[in-house]
Amino acid sequence: MVGAYAGMILVMLAFGLETRGVVSSRSFRYLAAMATGQILLGIRAYDTGEWPFAVLSAVWAVIAIVAVVKPQTQS
Repeated sequence: MVGAYAGMILVMLAFGLETRGVVSSRSFRYLAAMATGQILLGIRAYDTGEWPFAVLSAVWAVIAIVAVVKPQTQS
């Protein structure tokens, strides 16, 4: 349960800071917080059988991880 709350805080904090222009949605800090938060929320969703939310969390986490591992180059 603590992990789910930590995940929720990470996701909300990252999104809040991004909407205020404090961090970029492409920054490592933002992406790492989103990936970690979604993984923690996804674990909780999986454990409680909330499959749609578990899948959504997994997809968001993969998108964030891919963005960290293979950043988009500007043309």
